[in-house]
Amino acid sequence: MNRLTIRRINELNVLREVFNQTPTSRADVAKNLGLTKSTVYNIFTQLSNDNLVYDIGQGNSTRSGGRKPILTNFNAQAGYTINAKINSTTISCMSNWLDGSIIDRQEFPIEGKEASQQLLALYQAIKLLKLDNNLSGISVAIGGVVKNNRVVNALNHDLANYDLVQILQSRFNVPVLIENESNLAALAIRDFSSRTIKSAAALSLTDRVGVGLIIDGELYSGFNSEAGEIGQAKFLGLGNNLPISLEEVGSDQAVLNQLEKLKNKRVVVADILRWYDLGDEEAMNILKNFQKSLTIILQNILLLFDPEKVVLSSKILRAIPDILVEVKQQLNQIMSHPLDLELADNADNDNLLGGCALITRKILDLPTAELNFKRRIMPLTN
Repeated sequence: MNRLTIRRINELNVLREVFNQTPTSRADVAKNLGLTKSTVYNIFTQLSNDNLVYDIGQGNSTRSGGRKPILTNFNAQAGYTINAKINSTTISCMSNWLDGSIIDRQEFPIEGKEASQQLLALYQAIKLLKLDNNLSGISVAIGGVVKNNRVVNALNHDLANYDLVQILQSRFNVPVLIENESNLAALAIRDFSSRTIKSAAALSLTDRVGVGLIIDGELYSGFNSEAGEIGQAKFLGLGNNLPISLEEVGSDQAVLNQLEKLKNKRVVVADILRWYDLGDEEAMNILKNFQKSLTIILQNILLLFDPEKVVLSSKILRAIPDILVEVKQQLNQIMSHPLDLELADNADNDNLLGGCALITRKILDLPTAELNFKRRIMPLTN
């Protein structure tokens, strides 16, 4: 290993330490990393020149006395990222400082269902959310399979015909990463949690059915980047005489589609809740199959991967939590330990925060480092 390589490793380790421990001092960083003070001081000078750290004043001296240390912060506002998600009818968009703090969050409509219209709405959303020339990177979450930073397939099949990364890079001149929405939700569980998470599953039931997996602290996407595409699995006994995929009965959108067909009108989640409270027979039958599908999915996730935590994204489950309560009761008969199942407060936010973590790691050149991001709202300073 040559001296330049060692120097770069030391620089990245110092940056990681400041990112996670901010505010900190040069002496503490040197002690924690086992580096000489002169090495750390030189690296701090370089990081300061790159606008990644700044001094905030003196800390307290040790019990033995001596000079008070100079405290240093990671400069989260050295740049910002824009993180988007392509939904069926909208573009969800969030801007974040480099520590993950949220600057802004907005929803933009898509005028039409063609992939070209989705891309136009995505471009316009990013442009409207763009603050200034300090934009450092962009992430995009999609419902589908992404391999080598390209869409392989998606809910809108035509989207795979476009080089999304090249399109955005040519217009905004910053790094662009795209990823499956469930994978990004899994990254959000790991990187924005208050405790260390080594094993987790993010189950998305909104537009489709997909699972993002964290195994041994790393995102697992499989050989063909198709790990977690459990919605494609087909089963008998889900309301049809022929095998039917879990995605056709087990997603929020599937429930909405089935009820719209039966009721012959547009249906929203509030309608489903009302029919559930009234015991509407058609709605109850469809929700029964939705519950069966969820039980099958969670049973397979829990038995195959034994995650320490599962976070579910579903507007229907949030509106009707009794469904998840019944599912838990069924699963408790199978599992030998308590289950850590929780509903995401906002499904899209987890996708966007995961995208923020992914692109920020690329910007900082810390793709595999353990980083502690901040789940907080920080308004733009004047």
